[in-house]
Amino acid sequence: MAQRASQRRDVFRTNFLTPPIVKECMLAIEKLADIKAVAQGGYPQGERGAQVLVDSELVDYLTSTLEKVGKVGVSCTQIPLLALEYEPPRTKSFKTVESSLRVDALGSAGFKISRTKLASLISAGDVRVNWSLVLKNGVTLKAGDVVSVSGMGRLKIGEIVTTRKGKYAVELIRYL
Repeated sequence: MAQRASQRRDVFRTNFLTPPIVKECMLAIEKLADIKAVAQGGYPQGERGAQVLVDSELVDYLTSTLEKVGKVGVSCTQIPLLALEYEPPRTKSFKTVESSLRVDALGSAGFKISRTKLASLISAGDVRVNWSLVLKNGVTLKAGDVVSVSGMGRLKIGEIVTTRKGKYAVELIRYL
């Protein structure tokens, strides 16, 4: 885009660009000419577009009728699912050895709080396993389960291996 603008000796603009493309264009403009590029209409890291997943029945309707969002003119195009740009979730993975696979044991290890404190959070209704409310701390977890605690985040149970002494070596993946 910067190359085209310098060849035409004219300002080249489009309505929506993703932040990485805007940054790349600004760096290219600064290298080509003795100017400083400034983002207009907000801050440089701001959103320059949107991607929305919709039902296949709504695609034709949205692409043909949606022209404005508020006072801003927009255009809609269908893109393949593999072309979606998204930021993968930040995670921290670690292993722990626990004597049981109960939600209070694995949750306390994953969230780094005491087992009794997690038990009180469970009885208060602040803990969910696979998005279902848990009211007893004796629920047994398995690989792939997701434990979420209100105000503390999410934890995914990874690989579970039984040790020689009968304990469980569990991989925990904490979403940051």
